[in-house]
Amino acid sequence: MMTGDTMTPQTTTLQAIRRLAIIRQGLHQRPAHSSRETLLEIIRRTGLLQLDSVSVTARSHYLVMLSRAGLYDPAELDMLLADGHLFEYWAHAACMIPIEHYPYFEPWIRHKRETRTHFYRDMGSNPAETVEWVMKEIREQGALSSKEFESQRDGESGWWNWKPAKMALEYLFDHGYLMISHRVNFHRYYQLTEHVLEKHDFKLDYTLDDWQRWATMAGLRQQGSGTVADIADYYRLGKRTAEQNIMEMVRSGEVLPLQVEDMKTPMYIHRDDWPLLQEVEAGQHMPQVTTFLSPFDNLIWYRPRVEALFGFYYRIELYTPAPKRKYGYYVLPILHRDQLVGRIDPKIERKSRCFRIHALHLEPGTEVNDDLTAGMAAAVREFAAFHGCDTVEIDKSDDEDLKAAILQAV
Repeated sequence: MMTGDTMTPQTTTLQAIRRLAIIRQGLHQRPAHSSRETLLEIIRRTGLLQLDSVSVTARSHYLVMLSRAGLYDPAELDMLLADGHLFEYWAHAACMIPIEHYPYFEPWIRHKRETRTHFYRDMGSNPAETVEWVMKEIREQGALSSKEFESQRDGESGWWNWKPAKMALEYLFDHGYLMISHRVNFHRYYQLTEHVLEKHDFKLDYTLDDWQRWATMAGLRQQGSGTVADIADYYRLGKRTAEQNIMEMVRSGEVLPLQVEDMKTPMYIHRDDWPLLQEVEAGQHMPQVTTFLSPFDNLIWYRPRVEALFGFYYRIELYTPAPKRKYGYYVLPILHRDQLVGRIDPKIERKSRCFRIHALHLEPGTEVNDDLTAGMAAAVREFAAFHGCDTVEIDKSDDEDLKAAILQAV
């Protein structure tokens, strides 16, 4: 029960905090439909959809959506960017973001433009001329990808060479002069910012302080609760900035401090999420989903938080030399209801249309029962169907009975 003093920590359990995180991330149950509108609502709920180029399976943002929406058409997700419902920028990392959040990002983009005036390396002997030329080409021809500039090479040197042009595109994107209008086969198409935003009637009058306060609040709400470090990491704010904002929100009563069992670091929750946490403590909103999480899923991208909430140590090993890998090249954690119960090392063999699991690892102490087996089988079946696979192979598993049961079910 909430005390009258908003500075006095509210007490709760680690299990409740863990379930709240899953609920606020939309991983507790599947929506009834997977329409374009549903996909957009999922991104609004999480705030960010991180992009990554690794394609061992479908790329990360498609997997993040699969975990929340179930089977859906990836073309519908692509159209959200092309139709102007999303924009791309640097947030937690390279992300797709709801377009209505652009006014909050604009002062941060403007700040970078005003303070980071140096040109990037590898922009040729005359960077200013390279930037001017790239802007001229897009102004005259419309949205262009870096590949269009590659075709305009004149030998392997000169400021119009592909590498300087590509770096100029990144510079202009980072500084807000260009935005991404759409993607084709994951290739970005750059367009003038004013052209991308012309269909939106934005009032761009927020300050850098407004951006930082908004990002602090959004980082908290989208995770349900968090430490200062958790909150700062979501939008890559400085920890000191996030802490100052959180303390101001605690003093105003917007945010409540939490004391979580077995955790020494203070956590925080927005006052509007306190009733939801109480419902979770009472056994409501029980997570029902079993799914394979992308390494860049919002729920797990801050590894210290994953260890604190789930007791799950996770590192992506694709940059680790093969002999030193413990679990595999591109391992996906297994979320089963409110626990991370293991991980798979997957590979989509596109020519043979086979979903191959090189290894299925379970966390120590994980009970293999009918509920876990049914959830795992459903997750494997869904993952295979999403990738257009006709067959499933599991090379090795910590539990051979679980392996046999999954293969029999799918």
